[in-house]
Amino acid sequence: MDWTKNYFDEFYLRYFLQTQKEEITKKQVNFIAKFFDAETYLLDAGCGIGRHTLLLGEQGFKTLGIDSSPLYIKLATAEAKKRGLKNVQFIQQDIRKLSFQYKFNGILSLWSSFGYFDDDTNFDILKRFYNSLKKEGKLIIDIENRDYILKHFVHETFKEKEDIFILERRHYLPLTSIVTTHRFIVGKDLREEYLRKIRIYSATEMVNLYRSIGFKNIKVFGDYAGKKFSEDSKRIIIIGEKS
Repeated sequence: MDWTKNYFDEFYLRYFLQTQKEEITKKQVNFIAKFFDAETYLLDAGCGIGRHTLLLGEQGFKTLGIDSSPLYIKLATAEAKKRGLKNVQFIQQDIRKLSFQYKFNGILSLWSSFGYFDDDTNFDILKRFYNSLKKEGKLIIDIENRDYILKHFVHETFKEKEDIFILERRHYLPLTSIVTTHRFIVGKDLREEYLRKIRIYSATEMVNLYRSIGFKNIKVFGDYAGKKFSEDSKRIIIIGEKS
């Protein structure tokens, strides 16, 4: 069963996407922009409502944002129009069906947008990224660090946001390296349940995946300040260049 079809809805939009602080997004975009020449063509794969795509467009990059949610694409398109960004485009697209060839100077998969499927599908997505890049194009993936997650594993969280309560219960499956999260959203006359399954990776695994596909000049960072990666890094930011 594809958990992504129901997970990214109006509740996720309101309580997770729209609550992201713009100063953090700006910091992330400024870090990303250092790896590309001005006015190059970037693909934001799993763009959500386009918070990175839009800011990159404002910096002069030609950007295309894709997401499987028609709602998120509608909102992102309206925001690009509002800001007068003619160099920014959004389209609804299932990342598993990506079929561009030698089109982009860079591809971005940010905020843990990679690892949603089984290993074969995730690997196929990486190959599709590779095929979509021009020669010497760069792929940047930002995901959570498995070593850090397991060292500080949180089995259950309970949060209050505005007028609702969010309970999350997590379980790690060591044979597949998948974290399942059961999320319950409860409010007045409201009860919603969600299941999230995401494959978490070590930095070693990601480097080996990049190499097996053909990426070179691979770099790994621990955060958006460019800090050297370590087992205590919360995130894996990995950058590779197409041969």
